[in-house]
Amino acid sequence: MPAKIIPPPPAPGAGLEFVFRPDPTIHDGRHANNAWLQELPKPITHLTWDNVALVSPATAERLAVKSEDVVELTYRKRTVRAPMWVMPGHPDESVTVYLGGGRTRAGRVGTGTGFDAYALRFADGLGFTAGLEVRPTGARHPLAATQHHQRMEGRDIVRATTLERYLHEKPERPELEATLYPLVPYPGHRWGMAIDLSACVGCNACAIACQAENNVPVVGRDQVLRGREMHWLRIDSYHTGASADPETYFMPVPCMQCENAPCELVCPVEATVHGAEGLNDMVYNRCVGTRYCSNNCPYKVRRFNFFQYADWETESLKAQRNPDVTVRSRGVMEKCTYCVQRVNQHRIAAEKEGRPIRDGEVVPACAQACPAEAIVFGDLNDPASRVGKLKGEARNYALLAELNTRPRTTYLAALKNPNPEIA
Repeated sequence: MPAKIIPPPPAPGAGLEFVFRPDPTIHDGRHANNAWLQELPKPITHLTWDNVALVSPATAERLAVKSEDVVELTYRKRTVRAPMWVMPGHPDESVTVYLGGGRTRAGRVGTGTGFDAYALRFADGLGFTAGLEVRPTGARHPLAATQHHQRMEGRDIVRATTLERYLHEKPERPELEATLYPLVPYPGHRWGMAIDLSACVGCNACAIACQAENNVPVVGRDQVLRGREMHWLRIDSYHTGASADPETYFMPVPCMQCENAPCELVCPVEATVHGAEGLNDMVYNRCVGTRYCSNNCPYKVRRFNFFQYADWETESLKAQRNPDVTVRSRGVMEKCTYCVQRVNQHRIAAEKEGRPIRDGEVVPACAQACPAEAIVFGDLNDPASRVGKLKGEARNYALLAELNTRPRTTYLAALKNPNPEIA
C-alpha cells in the first residue's frame, strides 16, 4: 500500500492550514444529544455547548480577531460562520475546527448546537488541508467557558520542578501553627486525597464520573454563561512562559475538605459541618440558600441550585440516577463529598465481616475513572496507606496554604525530566 501523501504547508498568500479534529466530548457528533457531554468543559479551552475555530495568538493578531469574534471560514467556495478562540501554543498560520457541531436532527439537546465543520471537509483532506480563507464579520458570539484566565499571575498555584532539583534540593515547607480553631482529634478514620499533577492529563474523565455518581444536574448554556455550572469537580489549566510556546499544567479542584473550613463559620443554619471523620458535610435539608459559604470559600468549589435543574418527571431519568445520593432541589448548596456514600458502603461491608476498611478499598468516582491514576484516596490515620505515603513526599503541598485552611486534599508538584542537551 503506498504511503499517504501529506499535503505541504500553505505557501504565502495561499490561505491558512486547515485542521479537522474530533470534538473532545461529543467526538464526531454521535454524542451530540448527550447533555452531560455537551456541558463537560473541553480540555484547555474549558468551552461548553459550542465548537470553535482555534488559532494562535499571533495569527489572531494578524487577522485582527479575538476570542468570541465570528468569522467566515471559506474553503473551495464553501463558507461557514464560526466563533474564534485564541489558543496559546497553537501553531501559527493554522486553524483547527472540531467536528460534530451544527447538527440539524440530533435530538432536543444536540440540534443546532455549534457549527457544521463537515461542510468544509473534502475526501482529499479529511484530517488537514491548506487554502482556508478567514474573514472577520464584526459579529460576536458569547461562548460558555468555565475558566476565564489561564495564567497564574505569579501566584504559587501549580508547582512544577525538575527531577534534578527534586533529588538534590530540600523544599521549604513552612508550618502554620497559629490558629483560632481548636485541634479536633479523629481517632477512627481520617480521610484524605492526594492528586499528582505530573500524572493529570486534563481529560475530564473524573469530572464526568463525578457527575454520574452524584446526580449532578445539567444547567444549560445560558446558565453556564452566567457562571452557574454545577460540576462538583473542575479541571483548571494554566499556561506559563511565552504564549507562542507555553508549558501547560492541569489541576483538578474538588472541595478541599478543609480542617479549618471557612465555609462552616459563616453558615447561619449549620448546613455545612464537620463529620466524625473530618469530612466537610452538607446537610441539604438545613440549607436556606444564603450562599455565604460559597462567598467565603477561597477555592470556589461550592455550587448552588439557582433553578429547579433536576427533571423529576421523566421516567427514564429516575432509573439513571444513583439511588444512594440525594437529588437536590432548588435553593440548596452542594459540593464534592469524597463520595461519602461509597465510604459508608464499604464501612458497612467491613463491619459485617468484622474487619477494618482496607487501604484502597474505598475509591471515589473521580479516582476510579482517572486513566492516569492521578487521584489517590485513603485513610490518613493509616501510616502504611498509599495516600499517607504520598502526603509525606517532598513535593506534596496544599493549595493556598497561606490561608491556613489546612485542606485534606493536597497536590504533588509536577515533576519534569528534561534532557539538558536540548535547549
